[in-house]
Amino acid sequence: MDTDTAIRTVRSALQRYGFVEGAALELVKYRENYVFRLTEPAGMSYAVRLHRAGYRTDAEIRTELAYLKALAERGMSVPEIVPAVNGELVCLVGAEDGETFYLDVQKWLEASTPLGDVAEAFAGIRALEPEAFRQLGVLTGELHRHTMTIGRTPGFERSAWDVEGLVGAAPLWGTPLAVEELSHEQAALLTRALAKLRAELEAIGTAPESYGVIHADLTLENVLVQDGRLIVIDFDDFGEGWHLFDLTTALFFLVPHPRYEDYRRALLEGYRSARPVPDSFFEAWDALLLARGMTYLGWAADRRGDDTAEFIVEQVLPVVLGLAARYAPMVSSPVATSS
Repeated sequence: MDTDTAIRTVRSALQRYGFVEGAALELVKYRENYVFRLTEPAGMSYAVRLHRAGYRTDAEIRTELAYLKALAERGMSVPEIVPAVNGELVCLVGAEDGETFYLDVQKWLEASTPLGDVAEAFAGIRALEPEAFRQLGVLTGELHRHTMTIGRTPGFERSAWDVEGLVGAAPLWGTPLAVEELSHEQAALLTRALAKLRAELEAIGTAPESYGVIHADLTLENVLVQDGRLIVIDFDDFGEGWHLFDLTTALFFLVPHPRYEDYRRALLEGYRSARPVPDSFFEAWDALLLARGMTYLGWAADRRGDDTAEFIVEQVLPVVLGLAARYAPMVSSPVATSS
């Protein structure tokens, strides 16, 4: 579906929400879904999400929206869901070719900006202060405290970022070994690292103190700053997984940054101030940091030609290979000597 068709599809559903037909629609993002900013003549704005066909089921989307409502009720700073006139949180809309799509609406977060930009963070162009990561750590700790209390909402249906979801035979975001540019030696390195990752993640286990409902895509772009407070957005990939995975995701694109260790220290200090955890909680940091990098390679391998996918293959791949080499170094065979 092209953008013009997507706009017409969205417009066909506006009356279900009581919006005027002439409301302005601006494309904000297209990746897994189309995200539009809808602005009514009176000035109120909303985020309208048109889900990619076949990417999420009705039950998965309803689980996401129900969880956002549960988090908001507990005082967590998350987007506010806007129901249709009939009270439904999700609408099924038909496109011109007869294909059907799910659509949902959230209130637009006015006067807000992303905490950071992935590409700029990766390149070290924009230097954030450690205090920003301390605040992000606090926010993440609060999020996990709430998700541990809420648990699985009724009818919960989401993917799991568990051993199989991260490094199994069919990972959620695709296999990193499918990147065409990998040399034989690099593929062997990733294969070795994946095997070690699987063993370590299986050993960690899924005790509720370290594993539960997580955001799973907590990048700097998915945290907005509004009037000095941080707001978590884009729960499209949320599900179950290790709490530490959210923290490694927050810092993954800052691995090459000269202040990475400062940011990591501040992030973990902030997290522990909101949710006290033992030192052992962070022992799998290197494993989950690498697992996060592997997911990006798998994602890119399935979307070649996309600008983000090319950025990952060209610039992120070397970082992941470096992490893999440190995580699973080649063990040399002992050299036999004659007596």
